[in-house]
Amino acid sequence: MRIAIAQVRGQIDDPPANASKAKMLINNTDVDLLIFPEMFATGYDRNCGRFLDNMDAMFMNKLNTQISKKKNSVLFGCPVSDGKKIYNCALLSDGENLQVYRKIHLDSDMRFPERDTFTAGDEPTVFNCNGFRFGIVIGNDIMFNELFRWYAMNDVDAVICISAAPGDVLDRYEKILPSRCVENSLEIIFVNMVGPDPGITMAGGSRYVSFYGEVEANCTDSSDVRIIKLDTERMKRSKENRRFLKEIRTDIKWA
Repeated sequence: MRIAIAQVRGQIDDPPANASKAKMLINNTDVDLLIFPEMFATGYDRNCGRFLDNMDAMFMNKLNTQISKKKNSVLFGCPVSDGKKIYNCALLSDGENLQVYRKIHLDSDMRFPERDTFTAGDEPTVFNCNGFRFGIVIGNDIMFNELFRWYAMNDVDAVICISAAPGDVLDRYEKILPSRCVENSLEIIFVNMVGPDPGITMAGGSRYVSFYGEVEANCTDSSDVRIIKLDTERMKRSKENRRFLKEIRTDIKWA
């Protein structure tokens, strides 16, 4: 399976421009799955909610038309409303069907305190794509190992993390990602936004990390599209290695 890591900027307050950028990359990239960063559809902005009523017309319909022509799948970050609450979401579209994950661990960073805008999701979500099972996390979810452990115990092939992280946050993520891979025997594809937003400069640094904790492919700190091919034999070994999960002490009341 060929996957494109699209380390690009989501323009603030401009879903049509972001849709046009995505359409161009979908058309010019020969892959099975194209992954864009967290909140790519509207840019990482607290005022994203004002676009929700017109999101289909400005972004989703344009994207789905191109996805259907290309016959691939696209995963991207987008705000989603249930009519009452707004969620920071990852969406996977094949042009017809849509799978949605709602970010569980909202960031309290004062540059963009997410809890002022979003409601936290409350369940892990496995996306199915081309016969593979992907666990999905967004940004600050990286800090919480129980989510990765759940995915490992539920037989995912790999975890995809979309993010919108500035440099100081990326420094932490770079240390944590190999640990999450090793301690859960998981492959992780990390896709971070890049470029300036009001008050925040996103740091890029997207990468594909093996279950050994080794970086197999990585992007620069500028706009970059990197194509990776999943190592199915290595992923098979990673799942076989998870037998250690059976040794978790269930007789101890961890809470």
